[in-house]
Amino acid sequence: MGNRLRLLRMALFQLGFGLLSVTVLGVLNRVMFTEIGLSAVLIGFLLAIPSIISPVRLWLGYLSDSHPILGRRRAPYIVVGTVLAVFGVLGGTWSALNIPRLLAGGVLAAVAAFLIYGMGKNAMATAFQALIADVFDKEQRPQATAVLQSAFIMGIVGGSVFLGRLLDPYSPDRLLLLVAAVGGLAIVLAALGCIGVEPTGMAVEAVSERARAVPFGTTLRLTFQNRQVRLFFFFMGATLLATLSQDIYLEPYAAELLDMSVGQTARLNMFWGVGTLAALLSSGMWLVNRFGRKPTAATGLLIVALSFVGLILSGAVESRGLFLIMVFVLGVGSGLSAAGALTLMVDFTMPEQAGLLMGAWTVAHQLAEVVGNIIGGVVIDTVFAVSNSHLAAFSTVFGLEVVAAIAALTLLSRISVAAFLTSELGSAEALGATPS
Repeated sequence: MGNRLRLLRMALFQLGFGLLSVTVLGVLNRVMFTEIGLSAVLIGFLLAIPSIISPVRLWLGYLSDSHPILGRRRAPYIVVGTVLAVFGVLGGTWSALNIPRLLAGGVLAAVAAFLIYGMGKNAMATAFQALIADVFDKEQRPQATAVLQSAFIMGIVGGSVFLGRLLDPYSPDRLLLLVAAVGGLAIVLAALGCIGVEPTGMAVEAVSERARAVPFGTTLRLTFQNRQVRLFFFFMGATLLATLSQDIYLEPYAAELLDMSVGQTARLNMFWGVGTLAALLSSGMWLVNRFGRKPTAATGLLIVALSFVGLILSGAVESRGLFLIMVFVLGVGSGLSAAGALTLMVDFTMPEQAGLLMGAWTVAHQLAEVVGNIIGGVVIDTVFAVSNSHLAAFSTVFGLEVVAAIAALTLLSRISVAAFLTSELGSAEALGATPS
């Protein structure tokens, strides 16, 4: 099978992942906040559960490396993880809809469902990222990453359009039916996209045996002794906090400040996704090579900071048009910063520790979501309780995201791939000298 066909098949998984993601972050969170009336703290906690348990990705990545199932290291973990995630979303939707009736029982059921969703999401995402490294060599990975990330955004955009139309007018039964349909499609796309793609045979088994012999704790300790690893870890966290943690706040902001319906807010991801996709593709094809990784990421972060100022202004003047423009601009900034950061992420990976480092960067991503979801929810509830103003509450959160973008810019200025490679080679030698 040629690499182009592999890439196209793997893009199917990303499409399904995008559809499932927009169902949770673009629809369910809005319904919980506005239609059901749950507190922002509870919603933030539920949506943060996959991120709270994200350190398990390091273990899941090791498990995928070292314990093949039916001779395959990635596809079984991807498909089983997708199934778990789908059942978790279905259970979470049903539980959230029944919290007003079941009270504490409904909350406990929702927590359990989001734990299942989180385990499935972390398993499938970690194994899929490892699959990219297995299938594509170092020269092919940047292009493959851009194409696959674009497919994920296309899933978000397509899902936001169709879910928005199908949920207008909204009803709980219609929501459950759509979640089930999206979940079933995500499972089918995961199977089509991953089964039969990865390499198999004696060579794979030999790699797995070597992985089982690696002292995980020692590798982790040596890796995080590297100053550049620590800097890049916090840079990734700050970048993703600034660009992605808004996911669960744009829809409620539009509902409360601009009186937009469920269908209209579900389509917000279309505006954000189109901007992100355009920036991501243009960066992958031209901007990153022309201007460099760090300048591209820095430009994106500056645009993100300015777009949040525009979002606050749109709510203050109650302008839907300005709001939609700013959502699109936010997508452009997110795409530029993602293109620069993802390319840097490839640079900040050595063959000897590729799995662990990729796991570390994704943990930074997930922990940033924890901070954004939980602290953001606390800030919204607290500021609203004091001011009785949704504008003040959401504007405070958006202001904090501006601070996160500035922090990411500061960290970016201190990152050096050359320094990382030099020190990482020393760490690799030390690791190789460590008895197993």
